[in-house]
Amino acid sequence: MRITAIVLVGSVGCGLDSSSPDQQTAGRVTSPSVGDVLPGDTEHLALHVAGEYDDPTIELRVQALADPNDLASWRTITSTHADSRGDFALDVGPVDHTQWPIGGVFRLRVVDADDVPLLADDDQTGVVAVVNPSVPPTNREFLIEKPTGSPEETAAYYLAIDAPLTLTDFQARYGFPTGEVSAVYYNNGDLGIGRDMHCVGNTGAIGGSMACYVRNFGTFGGTKEDAITKLVKGTSPFATVAMVYEAPIESPDAIKFMVYGATGALQNEAQLDTHANNVSVPQNCLNCHGGRSSYDGKNHSVLEARFLPFDPNAFVYAGRDDLSFPAQEARFRLLDRMVAGAAAPPGVSELIDGLFPRNDGPFNGAFVPDGWGASPRDARVYREVIAPYCRSCHATFQNGSKDPLAFTTAEGTKQSAELIVSRVCTHGPNGMPAAEQASRAFFASSARALLMAWLGQPGACAP
Repeated sequence: MRITAIVLVGSVGCGLDSSSPDQQTAGRVTSPSVGDVLPGDTEHLALHVAGEYDDPTIELRVQALADPNDLASWRTITSTHADSRGDFALDVGPVDHTQWPIGGVFRLRVVDADDVPLLADDDQTGVVAVVNPSVPPTNREFLIEKPTGSPEETAAYYLAIDAPLTLTDFQARYGFPTGEVSAVYYNNGDLGIGRDMHCVGNTGAIGGSMACYVRNFGTFGGTKEDAITKLVKGTSPFATVAMVYEAPIESPDAIKFMVYGATGALQNEAQLDTHANNVSVPQNCLNCHGGRSSYDGKNHSVLEARFLPFDPNAFVYAGRDDLSFPAQEARFRLLDRMVAGAAAPPGVSELIDGLFPRNDGPFNGAFVPDGWGASPRDARVYREVIAPYCRSCHATFQNGSKDPLAFTTAEGTKQSAELIVSRVCTHGPNGMPAAEQASRAFFASSARALLMAWLGQPGACAP
């Protein structure tokens, strides 16, 4: 069904939101859509531009940024008119690599005779940002937000926390399997491996705190199918990661980390991706488990670490009825309630209550926090950028909405616009997302186009 939009907009030469009652446009761009992912060499890509405009006598100009780093550098590529039905359509391009670098974000708009942009999706600036999919920068390193350690330091840390020497010892110390809750899934969000999770919480064995161990299956960089097959068959895991919370959270080592090898013996290193830039325990764990966490090398202790929420949206499930998400939904609800009770920071608690309402309502996979609900555009950025690639780790920033890096509100997140873009688009080793699995998915998705346009930041963000 054809819809004609009357939208109040202002001059948007800088690509920022503005409005004026004196300027109106009676049209919209329907193709491409904001966030479209267009593969191929950008110098050979032709964009199909289509839309609606009420007056066929008005010339419509298709414009693109001559320089992605200058949001005022709009240059007309071609022009067209709407037909008698009020529709227009044409193929535009190709453009050169200076306007659209390979693997980067490209911006275009359609303006009328008064230089007023036509509406584009829910963006009243009229800017349509699309992206050429890519891999992360070749010099990107992963899990290096926190300094790496050494096998000798890990041994000292294990001694300081009195880590059980074997997985069997760990299970016995913390009361497994009595009262345990388990779940089986493929972690598609940040690790890319199969996981067999076991947790106990609120039991006498651990004094009202929480303990988990998770057996890992598959190969980093391997296929999802292979990992799930090994997970379902229950073959020997290549490693088991264990984590414990013992109150109070303010104490050093309130959260403890241990890794056990294929034989069940405590091991001093743990590889979490194909790059192995950081294999130190507990330092590699701290890159996600606590936004403000740190390691005190002098006292061999972890400070301000946190459990992560279980986000079923980030998981893939085996094709077996008993291992499907519906079959395990109640288990994930219990697991997240354990996390909420393990001194969860505000962002984690809000996420858990949103995914699994306290009134025992069904799982809400489309949850958007109140702080992201002011506009459809904010909500879309949350659902398609923050939720899949950022929130699991960033929700652990301890001050919740008071900490802009917790990403619990749209306005708070925009406060860090320049920092976010510099970390996402940097060509140096230290960038975001910090995990390889998340970073590969992020750069192949629509996320950069949505994020750059929403933040109003310049640049093509091309690796």
